[in-house]
Amino acid sequence: MSALFTPLRIGTFEVANRLMQAAHSKQYSDRVESDRETAYFVRRAEGGCALFVAGNHLVDPSGSIRHFQDAFDPRSVEANRRLTDAVHQAGARILVQLNHHGAQTQPDGPVGPRPAYAPSRVVSPATGHATTAMTPADIARLVESWARCAELARRGGFDGVELHLAHGYLLHQFLSPLYNLRSDAYGGDLDGRTRFPREVLAAVRARVGDDFTVGIRVVADERHPRGLGPADCREVIARLRAEARVDFVDLAAGGYHNVHFVFAPSGVPAPWLREEVAAVKAANPDLPVFGVGAVASVEEAAEVVDSGVADMVALTRAQLADPDLATKLREGRHAEIAHCIRLNQGCLGRGSRGLPVSCTVNPVAGRERERPPRPPTSSPRRWVVVGGGPAGMRATVELARDGHEVVLLERAAELGGQLLRARRVPGRESVDLLLRDLLRDLAAAGVEVRLGISSTVEAIRDLGADEVVVATGARAPSGTSLAAGGTWADGVPHDVVDAFAALDDPTALGRRVVVVDSDGTSYASGVVQSLLGPDREVEVVTVFESLFPHVGSGYDRQLLLERLGSASFGRSVHHVVESWAGGELTVCDALTGARGTIRGVDTVVAVEPRESVLPEGLASAHVIGDALAPRTIDAAIFDAVELAYAAQVPQ
Repeated sequence: MSALFTPLRIGTFEVANRLMQAAHSKQYSDRVESDRETAYFVRRAEGGCALFVAGNHLVDPSGSIRHFQDAFDPRSVEANRRLTDAVHQAGARILVQLNHHGAQTQPDGPVGPRPAYAPSRVVSPATGHATTAMTPADIARLVESWARCAELARRGGFDGVELHLAHGYLLHQFLSPLYNLRSDAYGGDLDGRTRFPREVLAAVRARVGDDFTVGIRVVADERHPRGLGPADCREVIARLRAEARVDFVDLAAGGYHNVHFVFAPSGVPAPWLREEVAAVKAANPDLPVFGVGAVASVEEAAEVVDSGVADMVALTRAQLADPDLATKLREGRHAEIAHCIRLNQGCLGRGSRGLPVSCTVNPVAGRERERPPRPPTSSPRRWVVVGGGPAGMRATVELARDGHEVVLLERAAELGGQLLRARRVPGRESVDLLLRDLLRDLAAAGVEVRLGISSTVEAIRDLGADEVVVATGARAPSGTSLAAGGTWADGVPHDVVDAFAALDDPTALGRRVVVVDSDGTSYASGVVQSLLGPDREVEVVTVFESLFPHVGSGYDRQLLLERLGSASFGRSVHHVVESWAGGELTVCDALTGARGTIRGVDTVVAVEPRESVLPEGLASAHVIGDALAPRTIDAAIFDAVELAYAAQVPQ
């Protein structure tokens, strides 16, 4: 058996295996841990995960954030004890991460305005606000805050604490030459820049003693030419270990200056941190090292431990997607794994908007109490599902698993719907994982699938359906479905190319292409990225004040802009199109009224918000996914799963 499923000693406790979930903020609680958070962790402990890190417990009111936990509040002890007792009873261990966001803190908090503290005055890459440089008195106060919070965490039943020195947060900011421009004892060379973190570590160790586990989450590479490189980061770890006993090292990359390395979306190839993790382990052979971003696929998790790259494998979003991942890996049930596709839409995308974290492929994540596993139905019915995109496929799988008889009808020659286009977008190839999982699950469910079928009312009636599901998706309109707010001043002309046609045959567009974007979402950015290439110039004209304003909550905006900046690409933001004729596009600045002309255009691609496709005559059907309202993959799968829960209710 792989070492992945052998115990590991971490300071003062032992874990049953080497699979963990690193800290991740879920917005399930507000100021203290909640029953919702507890249910989330317990479900994954029951699924075989051995170690969790409860994320972002904040050590001081100056860093308190709504929907995060206040580690400094004595009332947290009782709530933490409920969480830790439940996790322990489920057979796992749990650490708590103690943190202060520093420069990334909003200057207005849950109680009221406060300074956004940092080592030096900078403009925060997360908030856009200028920060306040900390005084030595501020530093001393926060050293004590970390120590006191560690003591409270121990009283709350946690197995240990993790000090957060990564992700561009306060302790990391002191380490980093990108943030720390101080000339006093807390700045300058590496000795000065590590002083505050070393003082925090020493104070925490002194407060909790040697019979409690204390570790660090530390950046392994800032991925910035003026930042900390891998060798610098290993030296930081050495200096911290020389200050006080460190029981584990949990690694990370980047910061808010390149946040796509912190919360790596699908456009960052996996593994993105393997070499740096292996180098830290080689330099610290006696220390448990947690490997984040060290595995190319979940099926290869064992190799990370067996080859000595790391002692623990952090599969965090992967266990958000599949809470039974650890058990499936241990039992060799790879063909049953529900894969995370790293689009960051349901998890980080929702969390960054202040919404509870969910999951694209597992919409019951975070709702374990409201959406427990469903028993087989007591009243099986015959269902006909019309449409073989993600909503229709997932609805078919869920209903069949519950014991219903299901027939899936698809007009095209293959299943997948818009997933077939989405997986071709550069950086979103991981969508193919979802398509493969859906096809696999359909085959395992043994449902009847009919391709190339025109789903008329008569055809559906002939199938003897008790219930009908309409999941016919959406289309790219040839005109526009917008009453107001689009980029075309007088409507979309007839001689432009719609987005789907452009994606299906980009070679027919010519060399110079203008994309007129009235959508602004990841759908629009995917169209543009698919059209970029060495033999094509692309310019975007949009009524929005910035490019793709609805892209960014999934932490892939910086990556998108880097790709655009390296291509033959132009942009005219906050413009409307007045006319298109003879290879010329006349545009008008929506702010100033100034007109301009884009000449030599071969093709104009109109990216309009998609419109639903609905067959006629199915008034009593259940409508889900884009057929209900064009949205995201998350919405399609959410609707499908909710339909299956609703079908359990007696009719």
